[in-house]
Amino acid sequence: MSRKIIIPIFIPHLGCPHTCVFCNQKKIAGNFNKPTPQKVTDTVLAYRKTIKGKSDNTIELAFYGGSFTAIEEEFQKQLLQTALKLKESKLIDEIRISTRPDYISPEVINRLVTYQVNTVELGVQSLDPQVLAISERGHSPSSVEKAVIALKEAKRKVGIQLMPGLPLDTREKTLVTAQKVIRLKPDFVRIYPTVVIKQTKLAEMYQKGEFQPWSLEEAIEVGALLYILFSQARIPIIRLGLQATENLCEGKDLVAGPYHPAYGELVKSRVFRKQLKYLIGAIKDSSIKNLKIYTNPREISQVKGQHKSNVKYIQDKYGIALEISPLANLPPGHLTFFNPSTNSWVVLSRREFLDKYRINH
Repeated sequence: MSRKIIIPIFIPHLGCPHTCVFCNQKKIAGNFNKPTPQKVTDTVLAYRKTIKGKSDNTIELAFYGGSFTAIEEEFQKQLLQTALKLKESKLIDEIRISTRPDYISPEVINRLVTYQVNTVELGVQSLDPQVLAISERGHSPSSVEKAVIALKEAKRKVGIQLMPGLPLDTREKTLVTAQKVIRLKPDFVRIYPTVVIKQTKLAEMYQKGEFQPWSLEEAIEVGALLYILFSQARIPIIRLGLQATENLCEGKDLVAGPYHPAYGELVKSRVFRKQLKYLIGAIKDSSIKNLKIYTNPREISQVKGQHKSNVKYIQDKYGIALEISPLANLPPGHLTFFNPSTNSWVVLSRREFLDKYRINH
């Protein structure tokens, strides 16, 4: 099966005209020097030497960090010209940049089209005006909508980054943001629950008692609801949670907040908990106190939950002793059990669950 191989080029805090309350670019991305066109080429050549596997893999050169379309125009063109040459030489297949929604203009889009940029990721974070204002984002919800529409008209793929849990954010506001994003029909989303990083205004707000980050439990629960909403809309989530860097894992840069190196797995496990609840709701016989549910072998740890948390949850809520077992050839996302009261198998696919599950907020 083909896969996408990403070659990252980090653009330090060059183009962004704002310092958002949560941002300390060096703490998040590391202390990277300004890349040169030669450095970009050298990086791609070095990665190419390590890439093994099928020739149908897609190799993407991705400019991360900063706000690419807000950096000095001549430098943009130098980097994009280098990327285009690499693309024409078949050393890469696609080009991706990250930027702000308020730095997308007709002139910018013409430049992206000229240099064959395939994908644009927009740092949106929220679509709630109050949350954007207090987070000092410097853009409005309407600028997001205009940027997405313009990029799609130019036939560029669009990704949206969200940060649940910013100041003044709530579960309800986050879900409303998600529904607005879904209406924009991006090609994918990333979700980064807000954490407090050292040397940021958010850290000052936290220390003064002006900001309280979400608990890990709240971040997992909201993450699961977002996962369900975007999955219902068939919009892929390509990242859940910050990258597990050494400084974050060891707590050197983290002040507070729902950081967990396996946040994505915890969210997917919580989705399975909700799917388990939905499946068990199909049992009408209250006399059943022991139940063996089968799942795809690769998903058994997600279904059980960390430290068997899902198993314990079901037992406490329903009084059912639950056993999770692998079943070869069962498709991913499927759960099944034999119901003795009806003498039949009950099967719940992920798509059936998504089609029937409703989120109340």
